[in-house]
Amino acid sequence: MRRWKITLLALGVGLFLLVVGAWMLRWWWFPWLLRGYMYVHDIGRVRYEELIWDKPSHLTFCGFAFRKGAWDFGADKVEIKLWPCRSVYIQNGRLGKGGVQLAVDGAKTPTPASLNFLLDWIETLSALDTLLLDSLELPYGLAVSFVKGGRQWKGSLRRGISEVIGQGEWIGDTLRFRLDSARFIEGGGGYVGWDSIRGYLSKGENKLDIKILGWGWRLFHKRIASRPLFYEVAGMKGEWRIVQDTHCLSIRPYHMPLDFTLTLWWHPKHSWLQAWVFVPEQPHRAFLEAFPEGFFTCLSQAVIEGTSSVSLRMEYNPHSRDTLSLDVGWEAHDFRLLRWNGRNPLSLLEPFEYQPYRSARRIWLGPESNSYLAFSQITPYVLHAVLHSEDGIFFYHSGFQKERFIKALLENWHCRCFRRGAGTITMQVVRNLLLTREKNLARKVEEILLTALIERFRLLSKQRIAELYFNMVEWGPEVYGLTEAAHFYFAKEPHELTIPEAIFLGLLLPSPKAYRHFVDKETGCALASLRPYFQTIARFLVHQNYLHPDSVETIVPERVCLTAPAWRKDSVVFASPMP
Repeated sequence: MRRWKITLLALGVGLFLLVVGAWMLRWWWFPWLLRGYMYVHDIGRVRYEELIWDKPSHLTFCGFAFRKGAWDFGADKVEIKLWPCRSVYIQNGRLGKGGVQLAVDGAKTPTPASLNFLLDWIETLSALDTLLLDSLELPYGLAVSFVKGGRQWKGSLRRGISEVIGQGEWIGDTLRFRLDSARFIEGGGGYVGWDSIRGYLSKGENKLDIKILGWGWRLFHKRIASRPLFYEVAGMKGEWRIVQDTHCLSIRPYHMPLDFTLTLWWHPKHSWLQAWVFVPEQPHRAFLEAFPEGFFTCLSQAVIEGTSSVSLRMEYNPHSRDTLSLDVGWEAHDFRLLRWNGRNPLSLLEPFEYQPYRSARRIWLGPESNSYLAFSQITPYVLHAVLHSEDGIFFYHSGFQKERFIKALLENWHCRCFRRGAGTITMQVVRNLLLTREKNLARKVEEILLTALIERFRLLSKQRIAELYFNMVEWGPEVYGLTEAAHFYFAKEPHELTIPEAIFLGLLLPSPKAYRHFVDKETGCALASLRPYFQTIARFLVHQNYLHPDSVETIVPERVCLTAPAWRKDSVVFASPMP
């Protein structure tokens, strides 16, 4: 018994001396411990100007900063209470992306936030008993304050004069939250707001479950729509997981009229992305009601019956030859149009008045106008010469050209803008006669849906679409339609146009106001450098049996010479370049 007491006493004394020695040597072993922590948690850099560790239970960093991946965190003061309860106090923190980037095909792209990084933070926050975040500056002018005591938490998010206040609780690895009424205002004039939001984040093994439900959503931004958008109730459920270094995000709607599944796969290091959208068979009205109020203009007046199912699969891989692949499937059943108020595709079957974009003119599109041409009055070689320049397979596609659409997606993605629209003849007619020319997401989505409805259910025939196009398209400064174009450029009637003249008119689209760049300033005739283009169109007309093969060599730009008012030798317009 005495031996055991001596042993316990010796162990106690040894442990005491070890603790005292470790405390006295803390400035030596602590950096090694910190380096090990950095290695385990993949933290690239840690810096602190002053370390204060006067009490065993209190650790304070002044001028503290660390970097993990592309994220940098810094704070004026970080105080950690190690014992008896774990707590952290952060004063004047800053969080943002650093300069870590990946090079992909010569282009630099920011490294995305890692799911593991997010899961680590959720686990760390849930383990903390107390967290007081005095002020944390985020990118885009955002500032966060956060307090956690036990399972309860509350915080605020500020940007300028706007503020969102939230609260909730931590149950195991699940973070439940409630966000009160809020409205964000940004410099570009956009805003997002809501009456109330409920949701949770739940951490699992290499995955994160998300659920959000909001009431009274309000949104506006000129890139999204020209009108404020509103949703009474809308939410979503999602799962973000990692499978063999590949991220997968699956989203489904919650309390919304339309049921669908959106799945995204991507690999951060290789910039590989695949998106898949599947919409099971549902009523057509559910598709329209799934968009917020104010999103549509023309389609909002339609009452449609029937059902549809949609499948869309897109894959982007900069390392593959095709770069972007897109496959769309649409199955429709029992389509019926009950009512459609206002200007709609069926109203285009009758004569109507049209006001061109940014013009004070009003043009009557109907036989009552002297300049109006019915489809049968358009000379076939003129028709095909012009169509081949704008939409060569107009009579064979169902409203869209897949290759042109994919090129437009890639170009708009790289410039982060709406630079290219990939518009077919049908899309141009829809845009000019049924919608506006605003470049935003809502107008483009409505343009695509209207084009699909017109072509799929034959609301307008191909001949009627071409007829409308040839009578309303802009062909020069305040020049609209083929008749006015023939008068303006060649002082002829449309049926008197030659094949080279018809090819020249097709060449002017889609930039008709720049026609002077294609004409010799001395002679007023088309530039000889345009010969390859003329030969290409001529061979197409041979293929369409509108031109004899032996006549191809005679179709040259030198045979196209403008007349007044398009060309005057003494015009000051030709003396100076286009602005």
